[in-house]
Amino acid sequence: MIRRATTADKFRVLLLAKNFHEASGLPIPFNAAYASILFDQFLTDPEKICIVLDRDGVQGVLAAQVGLLPIAPVRAATEVIWWIEPEYRGKDALHMLAAYEAWAEEQGCSFVNMVGLGYDPLPAKFYERRGYIAAERHFMKPIAS
Repeated sequence: MIRRATTADKFRVLLLAKNFHEASGLPIPFNAAYASILFDQFLTDPEKICIVLDRDGVQGVLAAQVGLLPIAPVRAATEVIWWIEPEYRGKDALHMLAAYEAWAEEQGCSFVNMVGLGYDPLPAKFYERRGYIAAERHFMKPIAS
């Protein structure tokens, strides 16, 4: 079942966020306390959403927020995290994405943004099949502070 997250999902969603973080390979330490604060915001802020895949417990999370594009005053939804445990990936991903897109449309968005980490071509192919177009590719370099 695809549904909006509740406070009862918090521990499991934080564990999924940690799994996502580890898989991303980003050189940023995972901060559980900060992730907990973000989870609370995604439950209460009307311009944010947290959707979960509940199959034998919560096995996936998609969190997104609404805002203006950085280059134009155009309302868009932007994914912050999308993670489904590997053994639960499949058609439920389409249902999660559809729920996110429907929410974005309800929010008056003109665009929906999704992210694919690193060089894995599979997310790009998946998004393109769903009608997404490549807009940019971000690069990140750690620097000493």
